[in-house]
Amino acid sequence: MQNMWDQLQNQLEKFLILEAEPVSGSASNSMFRSFLPLIFSSIVFLLITIAISFLLPLDSESEHWFTICWWKHLTGWDCPGCGLTRSVICFFRGDFSQSWEYHPFGIPVSILGFSGLIVRWNFGKQVWRKILENRFTEFFAYLGVISIFVWYYIKHFY
Repeated sequence: MQNMWDQLQNQLEKFLILEAEPVSGSASNSMFRSFLPLIFSSIVFLLITIAISFLLPLDSESEHWFTICWWKHLTGWDCPGCGLTRSVICFFRGDFSQSWEYHPFGIPVSILGFSGLIVRWNFGKQVWRKILENRFTEFFAYLGVISIFVWYYIKHFY
């Protein structure tokens, strides 16, 4: 019995074979039908995320906004992730310049988070586990965390 990773690999091989062959009506229809659930779930999740982003307030001085940041409570300084939530909210609202201004890592976090949600929802636990156990995923996670701290250091001390 094939696991989900093998099924994903087979779908990718079929896709590549279909791309290499001349396009016929039945081949393009079958390829479209195989990606239809992925496209549909992406659109649904994107619409839900955009709707939620417009419901959340961005005014950090209002009574609706609070901080649970232990870093800020202990030191009084903004933490390396300060503004990340507001940046993600602005990204899904379509205000990319404000997203960048709140936190430059909000844009890649939004894209990776949304992509991860789509992969997890459509391909299941086994594929998700394979992605998380991959060495490249581990490397890029460490690289991302180090980059956030380097950005924080440059922002506050230069």
